[in-house]
Amino acid sequence: MARINLFHSVFGRVTLSALLVSLLSTLALFLVVEKIVVDDGRARLAREVDTDLAGLADIYVSGGDTELRARIADRLSVEQQDGEQGWYLLADAQGRRIAGNLDRWPKLSAHVSEARFVTLPDGQRMFARATRLGPSAQLLVGRSDMRGQALLARLAMAFAVAGALIALFSLLAGHFAARRLRVRVEAVNATFAAVRAGRIAARAPGAGTSDELAELAANTNAMLDQVERLIEAQRAVSDQTAHEIRTPLMHLDTRILKAMEGTQDSTLLRTLDQSRGEIRGVVRLLDSLLDIAGTQALRGDLRGLAEVDLSDIAETLADLYGASAEELGIGFHARITPGVMLRADPMQMMRLMSNLLDNAFKYVPSGGSVALILSPGPRIIVQDDGPGIPSADRTRIFERYVRLDVGSGGGHGLGLALARAIAQRHELSLHVEDAAPGARFVVQLEDLAAGGSG
Repeated sequence: MARINLFHSVFGRVTLSALLVSLLSTLALFLVVEKIVVDDGRARLAREVDTDLAGLADIYVSGGDTELRARIADRLSVEQQDGEQGWYLLADAQGRRIAGNLDRWPKLSAHVSEARFVTLPDGQRMFARATRLGPSAQLLVGRSDMRGQALLARLAMAFAVAGALIALFSLLAGHFAARRLRVRVEAVNATFAAVRAGRIAARAPGAGTSDELAELAANTNAMLDQVERLIEAQRAVSDQTAHEIRTPLMHLDTRILKAMEGTQDSTLLRTLDQSRGEIRGVVRLLDSLLDIAGTQALRGDLRGLAEVDLSDIAETLADLYGASAEELGIGFHARITPGVMLRADPMQMMRLMSNLLDNAFKYVPSGGSVALILSPGPRIIVQDDGPGIPSADRTRIFERYVRLDVGSGGGHGLGLALARAIAQRHELSLHVEDAAPGARFVVQLEDLAAGGSG
């Protein structure tokens, strides 16, 4: 099974989506909690500051400026038990310091009793409120936010740890869930691969359960059942058609032969013999069409195939065509590598090579040459030095009834179509190249042809 890229896999994206959702959910929850904590801390600081500020304002009203400075000094001398730090500044109307532990008046308006967080020159953060005590005095009271900042830091650490654990659990759960789904989908894919490899009876597992993948498996099996029925029906129709048409033609040929035996009329004998030739031509045409249709129907079906020594087949054909070539005055050369094996139908592979050789011998004039080359791969080459094939016709010649020598008579233009159908059934490619001069027919594995080999 090929290694699946995480981002290109549906299951990988589901796992990453689960991880992303868990992280975003954790982040959203942290932001909500942070907002609550910040608002609550601000409200707490505001109450403390407002209470202290109100008390100091009462002291100013009752005791005056001197008493207020004494009380501010008392507050500064007392260490806060909760670790918070208090900030005080009593200033005149121009903001000049009279008492307190702040050197300068921050950007807070005492006229409107403004309250907010302020960052001090040393980087500390405090919540402060400013108010006017009279025409010549204004007071600021502030509290540091150490507790709030420490709480936020602890919350951030807690959510970071929790988020990491949630992400890990989400990733693990998503991985195992996606892995289980992937195993079930791969089982369906493996079924299609098995059917494509020729095991037409293969079926997808898991069709008995009650989820969407079970429905997919059930539909897959139903489709494969229908495909198998169609293939069997096509075979049955082909066989029946061949029998129903071939039988009466052979009977007709027999009756013509008997009629020829019962007459001495030379003209009638020539006519009857011509009729017998036409009948045999129709039978050959029918056989070729049925062979092409049957072979195309078996494409990818490995039933009935076995390991075949192509070298033995090629050697046999080389002996047969070598003798014919000598009689025709054509040079024939065979370069056959021993032990070239292929899972194939031996009769069909012999038919493929013989059709290519017949085509080569048909177009090579006396004095020309034909070569049969078999090399590992397998790679089969039939090459001639005849007139060649125009580039515009190099794909068209593999179609049914296509003949480039219409005026020469004989043949139905089905030999190369059958050769290609046989090649495709065995997962081979067949194409023609310019041999300069002549034509070169090449048979090789489909993946090598797709990769540009040739």
